[in-house]
This record gives sequence, C-alpha cells and structure tokens, in this order.
Amino acid sequence: MHHSEIRNSSTVFTTLESGTGDPVLFLHGFPDNHKTFAPIMESIGKKGFQCIAPVMRGYEPSTISHSQKLHVVDLVQDILGWMDDRRWEQIHLVGHNWGAVIAYAAGMYYPNRIKSITSLGVPLLRTYQDSFFWAPQQTIHSWYVLLFQIPFLAELTIRSNNFALVDFLWRDWSPGYTPNQDHLAEIKSNFQNPGILSSALAYYRNLNDLFTESGRESLLGILDSQINVPTQILYGLNDGCFHKNLFEHLLDETDFPCGFRKIGFDHAGHFLHWEKREEVTKLILEWLQKNK
Repeated sequence: MHHSEIRNSSTVFTTLESGTGDPVLFLHGFPDNHKTFAPIMESIGKKGFQCIAPVMRGYEPSTISHSQKLHVVDLVQDILGWMDDRRWEQIHLVGHNWGAVIAYAAGMYYPNRIKSITSLGVPLLRTYQDSFFWAPQQTIHSWYVLLFQIPFLAELTIRSNNFALVDFLWRDWSPGYTPNQDHLAEIKSNFQNPGILSSALAYYRNLNDLFTESGRESLLGILDSQINVPTQILYGLNDGCFHKNLFEHLLDETDFPCGFRKIGFDHAGHFLHWEKREEVTKLILEWLQKNK
C-alpha cells in the first residue's frame, strides 16, 4: 500500500494504491476520505488488480474548485482524465455514498470505458421519486440534505462541538456500529482546512441544480438512463441513510441490462464496508473476476 498522484489535465489528486493488474478505482463519499477502502484494497490488490483510491475533487486543498465545477458530470470527467493520465482503456469502479452516485453516472455516460460497477450503500437514484410510496421513512432519513443546502449555517452546524455531526451521521447511518475514532479524526481534521467542507457540501447543493447546463445534464442523466455495465449493489438492511425498501422494491433489473445483482446484509448499515469488511471484500473480488 502506497501513496501516489494521479492527474486530470493540470490538476493533481492524491491517491492510495495497492497491487498490480486490471485497474479498479475506489471512489469515496461524505463524510469520509479515500482511506476508507484501505483494508479492502490491500486484499484485492493481492489478487491481480491495481487498486487506486483518489481523494475526490474538493476534498484536498489542491483540488478545491468553484462550486459550479462540482456537478456529477464534472466528477465523471475526472474519472476520464485519470484514465487518460494512466493510459487505461477500461476500468472497474467501486463507489460508496457519493462515490456510488458518480460510478453510476460513469456507467450511464461511458459504458464502453467501464468494465464493472460495485455500488455500496446507494440505490440507483432514477427511482428516487417513488421512494415516498415504498419508503416514506426516507423523508426523515434525508433531513441532512435540506440542512446542507443552507450556506454558512450548514458549515457552522457541522463544525460545532468538534464536528459532532460527523460522529452523529456515522452512528445514525450505521446503527449499532462503533466507528474507528482515528478514521473520524482524520475526516474532521481535513474538514478544518479552508474551503474543504464547502466543496464537499457542493456535491449536495448541486444535485438539483437546473440553472446550469452541467447541472441539468447531471440531473436528467441520472433520472433517464440505463446502466449498460455489469453492476452489483451491496447494502445494509439497517441503513439509516437510505431505507432498505429503496433497494428491495425500487431496483429494477431492466435498468441494468448487462448484468445485475443486489445483496443486502443483516446487522449492517450505510458503512457496510467497515461493518462487514470480509464479506464485502469477497463479493467485490468475485464481481471483478467475473467481469475481468
């Protein structure tokens, strides 16, 4: 396991890397960092795969961008830039939280460049409008999205009491799980850097942006596309971020014509790659090998 760099044009991103072979990009979400995948990458890197976890755009000082450059389509372009930098024709994607959303979008827009997708903890959002019928509880689960829309107040709330909201979200989204305190301390320390927290929140603030071309393209693409890439979706049945009904009732195999499987985990929540690490690692490796 080692640190390196990867480029998109003139922008340099820090990475964590392990192994050699077919490239697999691991995309992290919020509130988290790229080290969240380290144990999984170490295991998979020994099985003939080159595992790379970039620090996502806006999560380090060198990649802070104007908020209008943090739409889903822009973040997909980062993936293409990284592929050009390393001269990869095709890659596998593993994404958690926002990383899963970006992986889905990459499969929608550029299926010929993506060999497989593994999504952790996030359903395909094109079905989200039906959630009020199948999972009315999701309205309560999504309270934080409304908070994050409010500039200054959201940042102030998250920073208060030594970033207590970060601790709360990990506990609330994975009930009964005790997070690794060193990992949370690194996340909080990073959010203290000027501009980082606002950049991370811009992912949420841009989700329903209809005023810019990239915003409209991001939203309409998510709501009206198939994923023509073999896709597996792993989720926790006790997820406090996305209700289990969104996975069990709203995921339609016809949205994944090139191959699909979904697996739910008892006694696990949103951070299932921490809670059920061995099982999740095994399933990711199986999917990678099947679609190699």
